[in-house]
Amino acid sequence: VSGSQSVAASIGIEGKARASKNGAIVLCYRDEDGVLIHIRASKVGENGIMPDTWYQLDEDGEFVEVA
Repeated sequence: VSGSQSVAASIGIEGKARASKNGAIVLCYRDEDGVLIHIRASKVGENGIMPDTWYQLDEDGEFVEVA
């Protein structure tokens, strides 16, 4: 998502999100049956989140950069 103060959210299986500078992302991790395991949010610039970069949550609930 683009735009200052925007929030990108992805809550599906294998969802990914990215946000621009001054934005934030919300992601969840679901198992193969769709059961919600983790949900996490972060502002860009915190928790290693860089602007205009795609992220997913891994099985441990950690942000990981993806293509």
